[in-house]
Amino acid sequence: MNRAAVSRLLFRLAGPLAAAGLAYGYLRFLGLYEFTAPEAGGLATLMLLLGSIYAVMFAFVIFVIWDQFTDVENMAMRECNSLDDLLRFSQYCNADASHAIRRALLDYAQRVVRSEWPSLGERRKDPQTEKAFTVLMNTVIKAVPANPSEEQMHGRLIDMVRRAGEHRDDRIAKSLTQIPPTLVRLVNAMAIALLLLVFVYPFNRGLIGFSCFALLAGVLFGANVVMMDMDNPFKGLHNVSPEVFSDLGT
Repeated sequence: MNRAAVSRLLFRLAGPLAAAGLAYGYLRFLGLYEFTAPEAGGLATLMLLLGSIYAVMFAFVIFVIWDQFTDVENMAMRECNSLDDLLRFSQYCNADASHAIRRALLDYAQRVVRSEWPSLGERRKDPQTEKAFTVLMNTVIKAVPANPSEEQMHGRLIDMVRRAGEHRDDRIAKSLTQIPPTLVRLVNAMAIALLLLVFVYPFNRGLIGFSCFALLAGVLFGANVVMMDMDNPFKGLHNVSPEVFSDLGT
């Protein structure tokens, strides 16, 4: 958990809430809530309907994002498992081939951690890491078996790097997928509408009314943070860790 990011988010929430508290007190002093009191029943019904629709929409979005988040994590794990198998079984090749495969694999893993992870956090591919994986594939394919027994092992190594490439392609595709902007705007617009309805609802006591507004604002703000944070598996409060790539070869 990124504590500095959490502190920044709480600060972002505190400022608007303070401004809303001043506006709430001022509007109550002007008599706005006496004007909306006769419509309390209609406002409550509208809040219930809008809240139910928002809950369904938010649940759908979170389900899709969570599935994407876990897919990225699983594909990274599967890719590393294939690379780890490649690293282990390459030891049964001749010394030159084994050394070349190990060097290309570790160079690729380091580039994933240092370069590709930040690039994917910015929603773009990293050409240098793509090139490093191509070098790894070429190294495995061009490895020259020293004897007949190594020929069979060479075929297995090619199959391992092919599987790693498939998992890598799936990981990249899932990583670059994000929520459509129109859907994000719709969910946020519904959240704002709910806040406005609670803001103008004629509570008998001003303190209770603003407390309900502040509570709802905090919940909706947190829901938005979770939605946007999980939409990017590589940047934010909780991320998919590149540690599995760092551990290769150790």
